[in-house]
Amino acid sequence: MNLYSRSRFLASAVLVLVCAAAVTTAFAQRRKAHKMRATAVVEVNTDSAGIVATHVFPVTILDEGSFHDASIYRAAPQPMALDNGIVYEAQADGMPVGYATILSSTNNKGWTALGKWQVANEPKKTQAQSPAPVTPGNDRPIIHRGDAGPSATPSSTPAPGTDSTTSASASASSSPSAPSGDSSAAAPDDADRPVLRRRSPPQAEPASTPLPSPTPSAQAPAEGLPAPRTKLPVITSGTKTFVAVSDNESADVRSFAFKWKPGEEQQMEVKMRKLALAQLPRENAQLNTNSLQNVVMRSFDLDLSNDAVIVFSAEIPGSYLAPGGKSTPGKFVSRYVTVISRVDFEGVPQKLASSVTDSSRLDVAPRLELIDAVDVDGDGLAELLFREYGFDEKSFIIYGVGRSTVTKVFEGASMPLR
Repeated sequence: MNLYSRSRFLASAVLVLVCAAAVTTAFAQRRKAHKMRATAVVEVNTDSAGIVATHVFPVTILDEGSFHDASIYRAAPQPMALDNGIVYEAQADGMPVGYATILSSTNNKGWTALGKWQVANEPKKTQAQSPAPVTPGNDRPIIHRGDAGPSATPSSTPAPGTDSTTSASASASSSPSAPSGDSSAAAPDDADRPVLRRRSPPQAEPASTPLPSPTPSAQAPAEGLPAPRTKLPVITSGTKTFVAVSDNESADVRSFAFKWKPGEEQQMEVKMRKLALAQLPRENAQLNTNSLQNVVMRSFDLDLSNDAVIVFSAEIPGSYLAPGGKSTPGKFVSRYVTVISRVDFEGVPQKLASSVTDSSRLDVAPRLELIDAVDVDGDGLAELLFREYGFDEKSFIIYGVGRSTVTKVFEGASMPLR
């Protein structure tokens, strides 16, 4: 009896120690939320001529411990998150890919901004920069992209990867009398309005390229022969969408993407297809996994637990015929399904939340489109940012994912569909 009690005591003590270590690790991973942090969506459009147009859509802003709609928050007249000169760090899976500096904003049934795009450089160690000068007596909160380097001298020729349509206006707006390291504009009329400090993103250092050795093709052509043709660079046109943050405080950079072993991701997609079909009504029992079209599956490690959080979305085009009226015939309706799941220890995806809608009732249940994972409050853990599409408008919604629950963090920033 004593041996049995002692064994139970030892087992209980080991269990308590394991739980305490897990709790301690979780608290160590989660940092204190930042005081002010803005989140936006950046769309970078490159046309066939290589001209880049950058648009910034404000989503939410963390201020005074709560989230606000960044498209209307502190508007005087433009929202605080779209003040000229604000630098947003565009990210993909949590890693920086570029910087969007706001040049101007407009309200066309919803606030958007035109920005200057600059591709992110490889991270490198730099000396600590002196803090930006602060106006005496000005204790208003500020937001800008953290860990920004000193501004470089403007050049008359835009650097590769920058927005050529807006670089001229950005150079014209710079003044020789402005102090280096801080390009803040004049103070706004409202003295209580928080100032979003403008600082330039890190500038690329010119790389020393060796001169090419002379080759027969580079030499002057012989008399009477045509000159050799120069191979033109290939320009990839299209629109890329990124999540972006602007913050006054520094934050650790890590990838939110979950790394699969070879062959695991394909096996998990088969399981997610079956899980998505299980969310549909019984009248669609004749559907199979091949009925799902436009499938998108993203996997994340949001909380440093090394557990995969999967977001799976798909469309079933024309899955059923909606009944019509006396004068209007019925029409085929497409269905949209989105599933958020977490993979358990046995490798089985467990549903945390799902959204099922169709093209006939988007006003009741909007269609969800995943943008990316993003740390909206700077605590080191990531949330999921979706764009919602209704009948005549689109908006944003952010979800926080726990061990077995999904919590809505923010919803808003609506704009009409054009």
